[in-house]
Formats: sequence, C-alpha cells, structure tokens
Amino acid sequence: MQDGFFNVVLLVPVFLFSLCVHEYAHGWVAVKRGDATPMLLGRLTLHPMAHADLVGTLLLPIICIYNGWPFFGWAKPVPVDTQNFKHGRRDMALVAFAGPLANIILAILSTVALGFLVRLPLQSKVLQTTELLSVVMIQVNLMLAFFNLIPIPPLDGYRILQGFLSPTAAFQIERLEPYANILLLVLLISGGLQFIGAPVIHVFRWLLFAAGAI
Repeated sequence: MQDGFFNVVLLVPVFLFSLCVHEYAHGWVAVKRGDATPMLLGRLTLHPMAHADLVGTLLLPIICIYNGWPFFGWAKPVPVDTQNFKHGRRDMALVAFAGPLANIILAILSTVALGFLVRLPLQSKVLQTTELLSVVMIQVNLMLAFFNLIPIPPLDGYRILQGFLSPTAAFQIERLEPYANILLLVLLISGGLQFIGAPVIHVFRWLLFAAGAI
C-alpha cells in the first residue's frame, strides 16, 4: 500500500472523529450554559451523520486532498438559542470557543500518546500504524482548531469575535453572513486559506519535537 494512500485512509476517520468531538463540545457547553437546543435536536452526539455538511465535511476535504492543500473542513453549525443563555453574546462566544479548544486538547493528548509510543522498545507494524495515527490526529486537530478560529462566518472565530464587539458592531458584521460561503470559496481558490498552514506547521513540528518523534 502506498504511503500517501495509507495516510488518506487514516485521515478520513480521524477527520470525522475530530469534527464530531468539535461539534459535541459546542453542544455540551451550550447545554451547560442553559440551552438544551443541541440535545433536543440530536446534536449532542459523536455520530458523524448528525454533524455532516455537504461543503465543509465532504467537498472541501476532497478538494484539499486532491490538490495536496492543508486539510480544512467544518460541520453544520450546532443550533443554539441565545435567549436561553444568561449572558447572551458572552455565552455564545464560550460555545464557539469550545470547538477549537476540544481540537487543541485532542492534539495535546495525541502528542502525549505519541511520546509514549516512540519510547516503547518494540518494532511492529501495529506500533508504527499507531504512531502514524497519533501524528495524523495532531495534524488534523491543529488544522481544525486554527481554521475554525478564522473570524468569518460560519466559523467559530466569527462567533467569538461577536462576543467582544458592541451590539452595533456585531449587527454590522452579521451582514456578512449571506456571503459567507462565497467568501470562503474565494479564499480557497485564491490560496488565502493556505496562509494558516504556516503557523499550523510550526506548532505541529514543535509538538512532534516535544513528543520526541523528531
């Protein structure tokens, strides 16, 4: 089996799992902040079909794999009712930040696992595959975290930004939402989204160094 194809075989389930954890984190924090909407609508789950988005979960990852671009993607936004929050925009910002934070935690846990694996005095195909799986987990979760922190709709960075803006400024920036997919498509085609690849690669290499893998 070719290494590139094998990496893709690992990449797809890792991406889906990481995306589900990301969305579950959104829903979990929303429920904790007083809004049961994610639970009532079946989004408090790790099942990928509950979170899949045609563009962000299917088309965009395929385009990235085909072109060899940094791996991007997103899921359907978790529905929340901010009227159920005690502190509306602030709580919404916490809900939004929960997704990227979950990915960062997964990347850190994968780094710890990789550090343990590379120190085992064993050599086997299973061990090598598990080490590679840990590396892919780190890479995918860093990409999901950094990508979703971009402050444009429908990404989490946009919702986090709204939590720190005045009501007037937040209302003005909401006017971008109908053009969100067009804006993301322009950034993708122009190569603008690839600019976040540089910090991701830097952090990725640092984590591999911390794990003792390089």
